Amino acid sequence: MNVIHQFPAARDSDRDLCFQAMFEGAAIGIGICRLDGRILQANPALSRLLGYSQQELTGKHAGELYPERRCEIGRELRRPLDPGNLSQDERLLGELMRDERGWFEIEKSYRRKNGSELWGHLTVSLARDARRQPAFLIAMLEDATGHKRLEEQLREAEKMEVIGRLAGGIAHDFNNLLTGILLHCDLLTAGLESGGLENTALANTELANTALADAALTNTALERSRLSQHVEEVRLAGEQGSALTQQLLAIARKQAAQPRPVPIHEIVASTENLLRRLLGEQIELVVDLDPALDPALNSGAGLVLADPAQLRQILMNLVLNARDAMPQGGKIWLITRAAEFPGKASSNAGPRIARRAVSLTVKDNGCGMDAETRARLFEPFFTTKKEGAGTGLGLATVQRIVNEAGGMIEVESQPGQGASIEVFLPASVFP
Repeated sequence: MNVIHQFPAARDSDRDLCFQAMFEGAAIGIGICRLDGRILQANPALSRLLGYSQQELTGKHAGELYPERRCEIGRELRRPLDPGNLSQDERLLGELMRDERGWFEIEKSYRRKNGSELWGHLTVSLARDARRQPAFLIAMLEDATGHKRLEEQLREAEKMEVIGRLAGGIAHDFNNLLTGILLHCDLLTAGLESGGLENTALANTELANTALADAALTNTALERSRLSQHVEEVRLAGEQGSALTQQLLAIARKQAAQPRPVPIHEIVASTENLLRRLLGEQIELVVDLDPALDPALNSGAGLVLADPAQLRQILMNLVLNARDAMPQGGKIWLITRAAEFPGKASSNAGPRIARRAVSLTVKDNGCGMDAETRARLFEPFFTTKKEGAGTGLGLATVQRIVNEAGGMIEVESQPGQGASIEVFLPASVFP
C-alpha cells in the first residue's frame, strides 16, 4: 500500500523536474503570467531576449515591455472593456478566457532594457485549474526581428516594382517630348547666333548705311539677346525634365549605365548654372573645387569611372535635398577633393592599403537630422517632407548609383547643425 502511495509522488516529482528543465533550457523565451499580465516567472531565454535579468522580469507587468501600451497597463482588468473599441490583444485574450480558442499568436514590438526595439512573435495560451477555471497565462516569445525586416524589404521591393512599371510606361513618351523641345532650342540658338534677325531686319528696310539702319540693328541685337535668354530658360527646363526622365528610367531598370572616365569638375561645371536657378535667391551656393582634381592643371586628374548622367543625378539630388532642409534660406557648399576611401584594409592585418578616391561633398547649414533619420536616410520612400512634397526616392537613387559604381557615402549631421553628405567614388586616374 505504501508503494502505491509513493509511486504517484515520485512520478509527479520527476515530471516537475522534467518541466523545470524544459522551462530553463528552452531556446525560446517563456513567461508564466498572472491573468492581469504580471510576470510570475521568466526563463533565461526570455531574459536574454529582453535584456532584463530573470529577477527584474519577475513582478513586471507585460505591458511595460510594449512601448505603445505603457499607458494602458492592466486595462483589461482595471475597468470593463468596451466591446466596440477592443485592441487586437484584448479581443484575442477575451476569446482565450472564454475558451473560444486554445491559444493565439501575434507579432508585437518590444522595448529591451537598453532601449532598442525587438520584434517578437508571441504565442499565448491559458492554463486552467482542476475546475476548468483560468489559472495563469503561458507566453512564449521568439525573436522575429529578422523576419520583420525581410517582410519590410519585400514590401519595398514590391513598391519599387510598381513604380518601375509606371516609370517605364511614361518615360519613353516623356523623353520624346523633351527631345523635341531641346532640338528646337538648338535650332533657335543656331539661328540667333548666325545673325538671322539682323539680316531679316536689313532685308526689310531700305535704310541701309543710314542712322536708322544702325538703330534697327541695335534694336534687333537687343531682341536677339532677349530671345537668347528665353531659349536658355527653355533649355534649362528641358534639361531638368531630362534628368527626371533619366531617374525614372533608372528606377524602371530599363536604362543601362554607360560608365566612362569622367572629370568630376566637368560634371559640376555643366550642372552649376541649373542648380543655382533651382535653388533660387534665398540660398547661396558656394562651389569649392580642389585644384588637384583639375585636368587642366594635372593631366588625368579628377577622373571617375561612371555614367555622366548618373553623376549629375547624384549632384542634383544631394543639392536639392539640402535645399529642402532650408525652407527659410541658407547656404550650400559643393566641395570636391582628392581623397582615400575611409576604413581599414581587409587583408590579413597587414599594412593599410590606400584606395584612392574622388570625393564630392554637399554640405548645408539647415535643420540637420537626428540619429533615427540618419539611419533611414537612404531607404526608398522614406521622407521627412510634407505629403506631396517628396517621394523619398532621391537619396535612395543616389545610394544605388554610388554602390553600383563601387563607391560609398558618409553622412554627418546633428539636429540644428546642418548636414554633410560625402560621396566617395573610385578614382579612374590619379596623379
